[in-house]
Amino acid sequence: MIQTRSLRGLAVALFMACAAMAAIPAAQADPTGTQSQLTAVTGQGVGKVIVSPTSANVDTFVAQVKVNIHDAAPNTTFTVTRTIDAPPADGVCTSTDFVTVGTLTTSAGGAGAAEFKRAGPLLDFDLFLRVIGSDGTVLQSRCMIIIGK
Repeated sequence: MIQTRSLRGLAVALFMACAAMAAIPAAQADPTGTQSQLTAVTGQGVGKVIVSPTSANVDTFVAQVKVNIHDAAPNTTFTVTRTIDAPPADGVCTSTDFVTVGTLTTSAGGAGAAEFKRAGPLLDFDLFLRVIGSDGTVLQSRCMIIIGK
């Protein structure tokens, strides 16, 4: 009888502790960084871009940029370009000065991916990507606010 009460009391205490922990909000960093869908302006295909700033260097902005495309034409080479507005980081992209940051080629199934490391001055900025295919396809992101770490 004593063991039954002890186990029941322990179970109730564990349940209450778990319930209390669940009620406390926890601050968590977004492990995927800032992201945007890539949508077709012309041609075919869709995708996603993910920008994950790191704290690799205290005085310099460093980020991993992942670009993923699918449902595009097979064996198409895409040029990944970007433009930034800095400062302010207000979510309104106005710059039209696009710079090439890399390329990727889709598979026979129309999918491709690339990852780039980017570095620069440590500041917050707006980022806009345009991915241009050798077949005339243009995919673009939305304007993203990037916060340097």
